[in-house]
Amino acid sequence: MKPKFTLREIYGDDILYTPRTPFSDNPWMLNDVHKLDALTSREVLFADVPVLVHSATQTAQAKALLSLAGFTPPSTIYTYDTEEAYHAHLQNSDATIVCQYLHEAHQIPRDRYWMDAEKFNELNCKSYIDQLIDAKYVPKRFTVKLADAPATISSMTLPIVLKPGGDDPTSGGYGVMICHTNEQVTEALRQLRKATTEDVVVEQLLSVKANFSCQYIYTKELGIQYLGASEQLTDEEGHYHGNVIVRDVPQRVIDVGRHIMECGVAEGFVGIAGFDLIVTDTGDIQAIDLNFRQNGSTAMLMFKDSFKKSVAKFMSYEAKADNATFYTNIVNCIKEGGLLPLAYYDGDYFDEPVTSRFYGIWYDDSLEQIEMRERLLL
Repeated sequence: MKPKFTLREIYGDDILYTPRTPFSDNPWMLNDVHKLDALTSREVLFADVPVLVHSATQTAQAKALLSLAGFTPPSTIYTYDTEEAYHAHLQNSDATIVCQYLHEAHQIPRDRYWMDAEKFNELNCKSYIDQLIDAKYVPKRFTVKLADAPATISSMTLPIVLKPGGDDPTSGGYGVMICHTNEQVTEALRQLRKATTEDVVVEQLLSVKANFSCQYIYTKELGIQYLGASEQLTDEEGHYHGNVIVRDVPQRVIDVGRHIMECGVAEGFVGIAGFDLIVTDTGDIQAIDLNFRQNGSTAMLMFKDSFKKSVAKFMSYEAKADNATFYTNIVNCIKEGGLLPLAYYDGDYFDEPVTSRFYGIWYDDSLEQIEMRERLLL
């Protein structure tokens, strides 16, 4: 299997890629240390540049899964076990840093980023969408002070969506609060006050006919390239639970995504980006989230041309029973074919009991066949 592009082709030769969420307080980020460390190895197969990952993703068992799938485990890997070791790698490297989220200035100096660091952060803030793209592609929304939010909400019809409007980026649906009732509005406002959020985005919840996550890359050499699209799987609270590939995407949706990418590039963006685009019941195309960074389904779209199957699904899993059984089930599924391993976080690496995690891409003739094999895995 070959990726459509590598991080080397997108960001250049002399870079160090760190997908790790910064070790700093952010109320709108997942606070599960093991999950955040497990995610660090998700893009290794299409990197072709040094990547900073947690040591538990590079054990003999983890590398064996890649070998079983026909991959040679990459040699350009740096590992860390602690926050101190993580920061030491970043500070001791002379390479340009490519990351998923803005770090504190003392962790990564602003002149070490592959693009303007403040602009990178700004592009990923929830409130910036109004300033970036054509208003006709943005749902009815208001960015207001938290104290003024109740009055704004009272002028709108439920359901609505509340999002933090400050400089802190969000991830995986955290900070996106869908409110169908007044009780949910009250709880969402309480969470925003608890996080000392100053600005709030109040957005009308759309009536959805189709939901696409369209991804693009941009480099000066390649220009803007469309990677593909997936459908996001989320729970009732809007939290992210994987993606299924979508091969038949309306050209209008792709064109709107390209418009958004063009706007980002005009402001200096270079790299991979993914946009959540809604087709409403009335046929309008609306952008509800802009992610100017790698997305959960980026790896799936990078390898989509290699699958030779009509359906693919990216998903993450945790061991439900014991780690040994979980690992054996993964091995058996890879041997059967139709499962591309991306990362294995080996819980047995630690002295204390830790649940193992696995990230992979299924590919088959139907989603039903994939879901049947998922049940066998678990």
